[in-house]
Amino acid sequence: MRLLLWIAIPCLFACGGPPQPKIVPGPGIPGLNLSGKWYSQHFGDMTLAQTGKTVTGKYEDPRGPDHNGTVKGAIEGDLLRLEWIKPGNPLAAILPVRGRAWLRITKKGTYLEGRWGYDVDDTTGGVWVAEKSQYN
Repeated sequence: MRLLLWIAIPCLFACGGPPQPKIVPGPGIPGLNLSGKWYSQHFGDMTLAQTGKTVTGKYEDPRGPDHNGTVKGAIEGDLLRLEWIKPGNPLAAILPVRGRAWLRITKKGTYLEGRWGYDVDDTTGGVWVAEKSQYN
């Protein structure tokens, strides 16, 4: 038993930590329309367009235009699952990056809160919060 603990406990840290809980969608929000302007302290001004369950958009990063990016994804119940892409600027030594995110839709569709990550990960990058600031 001690040998098993000596192997299992270090693996929690060396193997990336404990598994992340699965994010499960809740019930959908009737009449939901995410289209419009949003503000995120972490990602700046965002413009989203919703067509059916598909959402596309762009964000203007507070660090400047070389950090701006695009998002695309789909609504599943009360979750918005996204892929984000920041093309970067090689002349400014800003590498392109991409990742995924999940955002829980609350307050009747005027508030998004979740996490983002790099590449296929959608949690370990950090918190992503956005509030609707203008409606279409």
